[in-house]
Amino acid sequence: MSWFALKTLLCNRGKALTALLGVVFSLVLVDIQGGLYFGLIGKASLLTDRCAADLWIGHRHVENVDFAQTIPVQRINRIRGVPGVAAAEPYIVGNGIATLPDGGYEDVWVIGADPESLLGAPQSFVAGSADDLRRPDAISFDELDASKLGNPAIGDVIEVNGRRAKVAATTRGLLGFMTTPYLYCTLDTSRRLTGIPGSQCSYFLVRSARGADISELRRTLAAQAPDLDVMTAAEFGRQSQDYFLRRTGIGISFGASTLLGLLVGLSIVGQSLYALALDHLHEYATLKAIGAEDRQIGAVVVVQALAVAAVGSVVGVALILATQQMFSTPIAPILIPHALLLAGVIVVFAICLVSSVLPVIRIRGIDPAIVLQG
Repeated sequence: MSWFALKTLLCNRGKALTALLGVVFSLVLVDIQGGLYFGLIGKASLLTDRCAADLWIGHRHVENVDFAQTIPVQRINRIRGVPGVAAAEPYIVGNGIATLPDGGYEDVWVIGADPESLLGAPQSFVAGSADDLRRPDAISFDELDASKLGNPAIGDVIEVNGRRAKVAATTRGLLGFMTTPYLYCTLDTSRRLTGIPGSQCSYFLVRSARGADISELRRTLAAQAPDLDVMTAAEFGRQSQDYFLRRTGIGISFGASTLLGLLVGLSIVGQSLYALALDHLHEYATLKAIGAEDRQIGAVVVVQALAVAAVGSVVGVALILATQQMFSTPIAPILIPHALLLAGVIVVFAICLVSSVLPVIRIRGIDPAIVLQG
């Protein structure tokens, strides 16, 4: 029956093309929407994802890496003495207000890293380098945030909380979930800009010794500092993402639009396959009259549905990869994991199989006697 299924499908190119477009539409929508979701929500954990620290230690009940509370720096000495800790450095995430050349203002996050290790500071730059951040008053920001800060050039001076900061470098791809620019600098510069005293910091960044068990080290550090939260970078990143998922409608909005697209695709494919079945009722009745069973007749529609799903998946995946390549930007990144691509294909095949149910039911009800009615 496979040859008959494909032949009848190709003989009705208009309906086949309509079904194919429905499949491609559903697949592209699922993966592009999902890619935008993963790309945007992934920006909420930018600081943890781009940092080489294995463990983050912060204030009790801290929910988001950007919204830090200060902790005493003196606690770090006990942490450094724990077996399995290769390094532990203070880290500052503070807020500020940058004064723009035109008299306007812009909220900023001031990120301070240890000047020796620069753990948690950018590692790749469009202009300048990591060494430039070690200079007094030096800061860096993402090139796409330049317009928010009045387009300062390397060497220009801006004010943050009324204090002097000199642009020493620019980076690319370091845009957070919110529109607030990140200003990277050393600990001393960040303390001066934010007013956080030398006895305080936002986090302790811990790197484990080679061969150390991260889970065991985390439990040991948690026992040493029961009044602080000790999390792996991955755990803190997920927690930061969950914070925005709970407090914004990003998950609901993306989910609703994706579901709507799937329903539209389902209806398009279903209507096309049903119309295709109606066009060939006489042929199906003939097959039943010469002894074909209902399951064999139903297999014709299923094969057609699977053929449409297979071709549509190939075309859809090609369009998805092309769209990702052309339109993904640091502002609106399209991150499509292989698992998401595979899930989209599986969803498309499921849509096509569900869409074949109605035509199969219609064909099962055909009376072979209509062949004798002229």
